[in-house]
Amino acid sequence: MIIERYFLLTGAVLAVIGMCLGIVMGMREDFTLTAVHAHINLVGWASLALFGLAYAGGLARKDRWAVLHYWLATSGAVIMPIGIYFAIMDEQQLLVIVGSLLTLASMLLFIANLWRARFR
Repeated sequence: MIIERYFLLTGAVLAVIGMCLGIVMGMREDFTLTAVHAHINLVGWASLALFGLAYAGGLARKDRWAVLHYWLATSGAVIMPIGIYFAIMDEQQLLVIVGSLLTLASMLLFIANLWRARFR
């Protein structure tokens, strides 16, 4: 299974998106979306990359739970910053709540995968 590559590739793509947003904000000197930029980089790049490295290093079990973890983590990493954007711009909270819950669920599943790998 190559789940670690999916985590790393998706994280790298989100890092590029976060960097581009940061560059655009800097060029415009408008930092209204700083929280969006930060969450794309933190939840998208940093978290997904760390998950990928943990799976690559054998610290977490690579099975169906890992695939579910990938989809939960990726969904949260995409939906949460979009939700933050709508919370800032339109005072709409639903997507940020959904993204946050998906991100939390993905972290709990990761903890379970780490724990399960202890008993191999």
